[in-house]
Amino acid sequence: MSARATALLRPAHSTGPARRPTISLPQIPLAYNVPVADVMSREPVTIGPDATLFDALVLMRIHDVTGLPVIETSGEIVGVLSQKDLARSLAIPVNLPDVTSLLDILMIGMDRQPADLLARLKRALEEAAVREAMARPPFVVGADASLELAMEVMAEHGLSRLPVVEGRKLVGIVTPTDLIRAALRPVRRRD
Repeated sequence: MSARATALLRPAHSTGPARRPTISLPQIPLAYNVPVADVMSREPVTIGPDATLFDALVLMRIHDVTGLPVIETSGEIVGVLSQKDLARSLAIPVNLPDVTSLLDILMIGMDRQPADLLARLKRALEEAAVREAMARPPFVVGADASLELAMEVMAEHGLSRLPVVEGRKLVGIVTPTDLIRAALRPVRRRD
């Protein structure tokens, strides 16, 4: 612990060693074994595989999301498009080094002719289809899977969203926010 942090924990009138404050949390069982269907966001924003990357970027911006499940008209999930996928696909036609975010494109591009870069990015967004950039096959979890399993899959694969399916049909999506909210909810006891 730093000297500053130690000083903050020490009462102003004390010259003795700092004591860590004790925090007592109630012993509440957390909801790790509830089904994903109980915590998922229903009716997630989706996009079709033939839409343009420009359409995807607009949807992400309007709905303030960082990724979209890609579904066929039948409702079957065929991929997931994240902002990282979008950035990687844009780096190729505009001849940029490996990028991992849209911010990287802007930062790297500012060293070049910005107007030319923006025109090429816009053209690339309008010409490329979602199917060319999406991650496939998507990682998914069944609606009856446990919250704990969803957490494990997301952590193991570094996912920011996990589509929830029944069969191959998309029925929802789980995000870290959904997981945190659910994990902090006390388990309701059935008496």
